[in-house]
Amino acid sequence: MAVTSYTNISIDRHRRRRLVTPSKYQEEITNYYDDWESDYSDDWISDGADDWESASKTTPKPTKVPMQQESKNGLKLHLKEPSTPENVYEQSQIKTNVLNDNIRLVSSDPDAFSPVFCQQRQAAIDNMTYRTAVNSWKAKSIPDLVKLIKELSLGKSLIDRAWIVFYWISQNIEYDIESYFSGNIRHQTTEDVFKNRKGVCDAFGTIFEALCNGVQLECKKISGYAKGYSFKLGQSAFHRTNHAWNVVHIGDHWYLVDPTWGEGHIDNKNQNVKQLDPFYFLVRPEQMIYRHLPENPQWQLLKSSLSMKEFVRLPYIYPSYFELGLHLVYPCQSNGVSFNSNKELAEVLLRAPQDVDCMVSIKNAGYKENKANCLVHYDVDRQLWQCLFAPHRSGFHELTIFARRVIQTPTRNVNEGKSYSCVAKFGLQVPDGFNGKKTFPTTYSTFSEHKCQIIGPFDGSLKAGSKATIQCRIPGAYCARLLLDGNWLSEDIITNDMFKRKFTVPKREVM
Repeated sequence: MAVTSYTNISIDRHRRRRLVTPSKYQEEITNYYDDWESDYSDDWISDGADDWESASKTTPKPTKVPMQQESKNGLKLHLKEPSTPENVYEQSQIKTNVLNDNIRLVSSDPDAFSPVFCQQRQAAIDNMTYRTAVNSWKAKSIPDLVKLIKELSLGKSLIDRAWIVFYWISQNIEYDIESYFSGNIRHQTTEDVFKNRKGVCDAFGTIFEALCNGVQLECKKISGYAKGYSFKLGQSAFHRTNHAWNVVHIGDHWYLVDPTWGEGHIDNKNQNVKQLDPFYFLVRPEQMIYRHLPENPQWQLLKSSLSMKEFVRLPYIYPSYFELGLHLVYPCQSNGVSFNSNKELAEVLLRAPQDVDCMVSIKNAGYKENKANCLVHYDVDRQLWQCLFAPHRSGFHELTIFARRVIQTPTRNVNEGKSYSCVAKFGLQVPDGFNGKKTFPTTYSTFSEHKCQIIGPFDGSLKAGSKATIQCRIPGAYCARLLLDGNWLSEDIITNDMFKRKFTVPKREVM
């Protein structure tokens, strides 16, 4: 008789304080979104409406084989595919296909994002005086608006001036949902955009260019290809340009800006949600390239420009990925994940700062019910998150990685915002005829917050009456115990963060 095994381990992180058994993890994800796009003449962000049905967090086995170490700074400037990760999941020995060619993402202007520039950019974004002033403006014409921008930015840096333009657009121009979905998109002049206060990406690019040039900031509108609302993981190319954004010249350097995506996103009801996103203001080119490919390679602003094939193949990354300081270890050059038919598993490896935890989900395209399983845990030995996915059907699956920052205190972890942000998506093609039954143990929110790790067993179902040994790494814990069909076993003292206990599998559940 099979029985579900829950790794709901009551732990005592301090000698005289016993934590209450955690309640089952609630689906908290509310704060993730996608970039917009259309296959017509515009491309934009969507709300990433992922029904991640109980993206349970479980943990795979620690590997003893060291991974190639890469600095976190190297993430943003140099993406190099590591050698195929052997023994990543020690029992299953997952092996994945590795691309032989390397993609190097290096800015063509290494001095553009100096520490001083970055500080000034952030100071402009954080300046609430600017926002209050802009929100109070009642400009009646473009010349009136240009005059107000000049007055507010008098004696300030060009970065401040560019931010005031970006912020005004984000608060006063709305994305034209109706035109976008109907395909009835017409070109608008700067005056048209100002008067209508609505438009698609071309309109946003037009008014940003005009306002910047009006306040003595050299700016250009560029067109290209963007991975957004209608982009499909696995597509091989774009057949025509679908988005417009800008480049602005500040202090002998060119910078990328997307005022459209900075204004907001589409929700899962196909409505525009105005939500300022400063990420798209003066973006590093090695980050922008994941979702934006200019028609003119010059405006990639990269040392070595990418081809369409390379662009389409890059991982599907969200701004939160960069904002949280994440680093894809595998796969780092592809938005597709290989499937190991023998082990019925696919895998993603992710490196993150100590104050970030992760969650994952898997969804089978075309099916409302989701029987697939996934598991994520923190591998202390290699200092990375291992994300495992076990589909139950053939066909295309969408794998989503979520992350959030956790505020750590001496006695507890506090979830910042209590929500995860979508950081990356991958496609997984499972061969025809596949019918999987693999399940993982169920884990709870505190499991990933404390960077716990399951050493074994990895099966979500155990045979009643059989002998089993549960082994988990629980950092900082003093003691732990098991709950078998409602009956507590004796408490075990934890040594070197490792909990290990033999038991006879009960009829219902192990917690």
